[in-house]
Amino acid sequence: MFTIVTGCSKHSRATASKELEQSLDSLEARIDRHGDAIVASAAKAEARQWMNHPSHLFFKANSKEVGRFVEEFYAAGASQVVIADIEEHEGKQFGEGLLVVLPREPSARSKLFEIGARAAAAFQDDPVTDKGQKYLYYSLD
Repeated sequence: MFTIVTGCSKHSRATASKELEQSLDSLEARIDRHGDAIVASAAKAEARQWMNHPSHLFFKANSKEVGRFVEEFYAAGASQVVIADIEEHEGKQFGEGLLVVLPREPSARSKLFEIGARAAAAFQDDPVTDKGQKYLYYSLD
Protein backbone atom coordinates (compact mmCIF):
# COMPACT_ATOMS: atom_id res chain seq x y z
CA MET A 1 0.00 0.00 0.00
CA PHE A 2 1.20 3.51 -0.74
CA THR A 3 -0.12 7.00 -0.30
CA ILE A 4 -0.15 9.76 -2.87
CA VAL A 5 0.46 13.21 -1.46
CA THR A 6 -0.80 16.19 -3.40
CA GLY A 7 -0.42 19.88 -2.89
CA CYS A 8 3.19 19.71 -1.62
CA SER A 9 4.58 23.19 -1.34
CA LYS A 10 8.12 24.14 -2.24
CA HIS A 11 8.81 24.68 1.48
CA SER A 12 7.56 21.19 2.36
CA ARG A 13 9.77 19.60 -0.30
CA ALA A 14 12.79 21.55 1.00
CA THR A 15 12.05 20.46 4.56
CA ALA A 16 11.64 16.84 3.49
CA SER A 17 14.90 17.01 1.53
CA LYS A 18 16.74 18.40 4.54
CA GLU A 19 15.29 15.70 6.80
CA LEU A 20 16.36 13.02 4.31
CA GLU A 21 19.93 14.36 4.27
CA GLN A 22 19.97 14.48 8.06
CA SER A 23 18.59 10.96 8.34
CA LEU A 24 21.34 9.62 6.10
CA ASP A 25 23.85 10.62 8.81
CA SER A 26 25.63 13.18 6.70
CA LEU A 27 28.80 14.83 7.94
CA GLU A 28 26.79 18.00 8.53
CA ALA A 29 24.25 16.09 10.69
CA ARG A 30 27.06 14.52 12.73
CA ILE A 31 28.67 17.94 13.24
CA ASP A 32 25.35 19.39 14.42
CA ARG A 33 24.90 16.57 16.94
CA HIS A 34 28.47 17.05 18.19
CA GLY A 35 27.92 20.83 18.30
CA ASP A 36 24.79 20.39 20.42
CA ALA A 37 26.80 18.20 22.82
CA ILE A 38 29.57 20.83 22.99
CA VAL A 39 27.10 23.62 23.71
CA ALA A 40 25.61 21.52 26.55
CA SER A 41 29.07 20.64 27.90
CA ALA A 42 31.14 22.43 30.53
CA ALA A 43 34.32 21.61 28.53
CA LYS A 44 34.03 24.67 26.28
CA ALA A 45 34.83 28.39 26.35
CA GLU A 46 34.39 31.46 24.18
CA ALA A 47 37.41 31.39 21.85
CA ARG A 48 38.79 34.93 22.27
CA GLN A 49 38.68 34.83 26.06
CA TRP A 50 40.05 31.29 26.34
CA MET A 51 42.97 31.99 23.98
CA ASN A 52 44.09 35.03 26.04
CA HIS A 53 45.42 32.77 28.81
CA PRO A 54 49.05 31.62 28.42
CA SER A 55 48.26 28.20 29.94
CA HIS A 56 45.63 27.49 27.27
CA LEU A 57 47.10 25.58 24.34
CA PHE A 58 46.40 23.17 21.51
CA PHE A 59 47.98 19.73 21.12
CA LYS A 60 48.91 20.21 17.46
CA ALA A 61 47.27 23.34 16.02
CA ASN A 62 49.15 26.63 15.79
CA SER A 63 47.61 29.13 18.22
CA LYS A 64 48.23 32.12 15.94
CA GLU A 65 46.53 30.37 13.03
CA VAL A 66 43.54 29.41 15.22
CA GLY A 67 43.34 33.01 16.44
CA ARG A 68 43.29 34.36 12.88
CA PHE A 69 40.41 32.06 11.98
CA VAL A 70 38.52 32.99 15.15
CA GLU A 71 38.76 36.68 14.21
CA GLU A 72 37.77 35.98 10.59
CA PHE A 73 34.72 33.98 11.66
CA TYR A 74 33.57 36.75 14.01
CA ALA A 75 34.21 39.48 11.40
CA ALA A 76 32.14 37.52 8.87
CA GLY A 77 29.15 37.26 11.21
CA ALA A 78 29.53 34.09 13.29
CA SER A 79 27.08 34.12 16.18
CA GLN A 80 29.70 32.61 18.48
CA VAL A 81 33.09 30.88 18.20
CA VAL A 82 33.94 28.34 20.87
CA ILE A 83 37.00 26.34 21.86
CA ALA A 84 35.57 22.88 22.39
CA ASP A 85 36.39 19.61 24.10
CA ILE A 86 38.81 21.28 26.53
CA GLU A 87 40.96 18.91 28.57
CA GLU A 88 43.30 19.71 31.45
CA HIS A 89 46.78 18.18 31.77
CA GLU A 90 49.40 19.21 34.32
CA GLY A 91 47.76 22.57 35.02
CA LYS A 92 47.33 23.49 31.36
CA GLN A 93 44.16 23.45 29.30
CA PHE A 94 44.18 22.01 25.79
CA GLY A 95 41.48 22.85 23.26
CA GLU A 96 40.67 20.00 20.92
CA GLY A 97 38.13 21.68 18.66
CA LEU A 98 36.81 24.92 17.23
CA LEU A 99 33.03 25.27 16.98
CA VAL A 100 31.47 28.08 14.94
CA VAL A 101 27.81 28.86 15.63
CA LEU A 102 26.22 29.85 12.35
CA PRO A 103 23.62 32.58 11.83
CA ARG A 104 20.38 31.70 10.05
CA GLU A 105 20.56 34.36 7.32
CA PRO A 106 21.79 32.85 4.01
CA SER A 107 23.77 35.94 3.02
CA ALA A 108 25.71 35.90 6.30
CA ARG A 109 26.36 32.17 6.03
CA SER A 110 28.06 32.22 2.62
CA LYS A 111 31.11 34.18 3.81
CA LEU A 112 31.46 31.87 6.84
CA PHE A 113 31.50 28.83 4.56
CA GLU A 114 34.23 30.45 2.43
CA ILE A 115 36.36 30.93 5.54
CA GLY A 116 35.35 27.47 6.69
CA ALA A 117 36.72 25.89 3.52
CA ARG A 118 40.14 27.44 4.23
CA ALA A 119 39.94 26.38 7.89
CA ALA A 120 39.09 22.82 6.87
CA ALA A 121 42.18 22.71 4.65
CA ALA A 122 44.40 24.26 7.33
CA PHE A 123 43.21 21.87 10.05
CA GLN A 124 43.01 18.87 7.68
CA ASP A 125 39.26 18.39 8.16
CA ASP A 126 36.70 17.38 5.57
CA PRO A 127 35.04 20.42 3.98
CA VAL A 128 31.28 20.87 4.33
CA THR A 129 28.69 22.76 2.34
CA ASP A 130 25.74 24.78 3.57
CA LYS A 131 22.85 22.42 4.15
CA GLY A 132 21.15 24.52 6.80
CA GLN A 133 23.24 23.16 9.68
CA LYS A 134 23.79 25.05 12.92
CA TYR A 135 27.56 24.70 13.25
CA LEU A 136 30.95 24.38 11.64
CA TYR A 137 33.48 22.27 13.54
CA TYR A 138 37.24 21.86 13.20
CA SER A 139 39.40 19.33 15.00
CA LEU A 140 42.51 20.94 16.46
CA ASP A 141 44.33 17.83 17.70
